[in-house]
Order: sequence, then structure tokens, then C-alpha cells
Amino acid sequence: MAAPLPLAGVDAIASAYGLGAVRECRVVAEGVLNRNWRLVTDAGAFALKELDQTSPDDARRSLALMVSVAADGVPVVAAVPTGSGKSVLELGVHAYYLAPWIDGDHRRGAEMTRATAFHMGEVLARVRLALARPGLLPEAAPRFEPPPTVATASERIGDYLRLIDGRDAPDEFDRAVAPLLRTRLDLVAANEHQRPSEDGFTGPHGWTHGDCQNWNLLWRDDRIAAVLDWDRVRVNPYAEEIVRAATYQCALADGSLDLDHLAAVVAGYRTFAPIGGEALLDAARRRWWKLLTSVWHLKYHYFLGNNAGDWLFFSDERLLRWWTDHLHEVESTLAG
Repeated sequence: MAAPLPLAGVDAIASAYGLGAVRECRVVAEGVLNRNWRLVTDAGAFALKELDQTSPDDARRSLALMVSVAADGVPVVAAVPTGSGKSVLELGVHAYYLAPWIDGDHRRGAEMTRATAFHMGEVLARVRLALARPGLLPEAAPRFEPPPTVATASERIGDYLRLIDGRDAPDEFDRAVAPLLRTRLDLVAANEHQRPSEDGFTGPHGWTHGDCQNWNLLWRDDRIAAVLDWDRVRVNPYAEEIVRAATYQCALADGSLDLDHLAAVVAGYRTFAPIGGEALLDAARRRWWKLLTSVWHLKYHYFLGNNAGDWLFFSDERLLRWWTDHLHEVESTLAG
């Protein structure tokens, strides 16, 4: 859960950036797991992000990349340097970066149209091409981990069930999660034959944004005004980024996917960058299997004391159930 104020102190941060007096400092509720604030100061309105899960060095690299990709037509919001010209502010054990505040919204699901989905695909392709500029980043291969086995997934899910069953006084969250985990065990076992190949990824790979989901896409007037949070730039299969971004963006409240919009994302992407149907088919199966076998949200709730992602557990659960019932329709839509 976001702290009410930056732990390093609002006045110290404002002084380092030369912002003058701070008139307002409020937590930005949108997003998951990160701590962000909107500052209104004598110098204007700004977005402040605390580097919680990213090192200052990694953040500096990401912020420098944003300047580069902006020159290639990717919409970003460049960081504001401190008074001494630094992109990342370190105050004691805390680190932050600042950017101008940009008005917009984080749309998803029913708020999308075929036109906005197509535009989103175009932007994803622009990101790919910008990060692939020769000499910008070193060549590297994606890290491949074989998809979890049914035994591994069942043990992981079972551990949380045993944790909940062992609690003296289960709370509302425990009571809601436990039956879902029990049916998840059955779902994993019933779909063992659908497990993806252990032979590695299919299709092209390269540097990707790494987290191009709806909370990191800021929209204004049916166009993406900014691609946010470049903290997870990594080498991945391009198809994986497309599938992950599209299935989150096009998911409706009941967990169903708008297949027409999924197809539009892929079509928009292909206007700028090639991607084959076989690669998308492979990525779709791997993404579905990851949803099926993962309960990462529960680590934050039960072991890290962070409940900010609780709602996403239930949202992912609804998506997973629908996707499982329509597995081949989703794959054929994405594969084109």
C-alpha cells in the first residue's frame, strides 16, 4: 500500500529539484505495487516515483533510454533533472525520479475501440523498433525458463492453501481465495496436456519495454500520450510483449477478451513491424499457462504485507477461467 508521503520528505525533494513550495502532495492510486505521488508546486505539477523495486543504476539507464526512444517517435515523458543535473535523486536509502505531470487516463476493456486497439499495436511496434536501434543496447538472448510442470504449480498453490488453512482466524481475503485455489488445482491437472513446449521460444526476440500493460499506457483523445515506467526493459520474444499487453488491455470486467480488439492490436503492430502467426501462437499458449500456474499476487499479500495487488488476483482469475474455456479461439485470433 502506498505511503501517504515520500519517506525522504517532501520538502527535501522539492529543494533538490528547485520546485519551490509544495502546495499539494497526493498519492496516485492508479497502478500496482509502485509508490507514486502528484506534486503541485510553485514550479508546476509533477509526477514523483519512488524506486522501490528498481536500483538507481537501472533507473538511470531506463531514463536515458526514454530520451532515445522519444527521438524515434515513441511518446514518453522525460525525467526532470535535479538542480545538480542528475536524473535520479538519492536521499539516504531512498531514491526517486520526477517527471512533468501529464493529464490522461488508463483505459482498458470496454473503454477500448477497434481504432484505439489498432493504435496501441502501432505504438508497441514503435517501441520495438526504437529499442532495436543499432548501438543503443547490447545484443543478448532472452532468458528461458521451462514452463512450470503440473507438480511444481500444484505444490506452489498447495503451499498457500495450507497457509490459509493453518490460520486461526481466516479473514475475508482468505475465505475468498481458498476456494479459488482449490479449483485452480483441478484446472491445472485437467490441462496438463496443454502445457507449452520446453524447447524454447518461437519467433524473433530483442529488447522490449517489459511491462507495456494498461497502467503504463497513458491515453488522451484516443491516442497514447505516454508510455510510462521503463524500469523493466529486457530482452524478450517480441510476441510475448504483444500478447501480454493485448490480453490485459482488451480484457473486459467479466474476464472475457474482446477478440476483435485483440486482432486489431496485432494488425496495428504489423503496420510497422513483422511478427508471424507461429510466434504469436506460441506466446499466447505460454502466457495462458503462466496465468494458470502462477499466484504471484499472494506473495505480496501474505509475505510482503502489500495488499495493493489483491484486486488483480481476482481479475486475473476471471481472465484465466474465460481464457481456458476459449483457449483455441484466443490463439487463432492472435495468430491471425
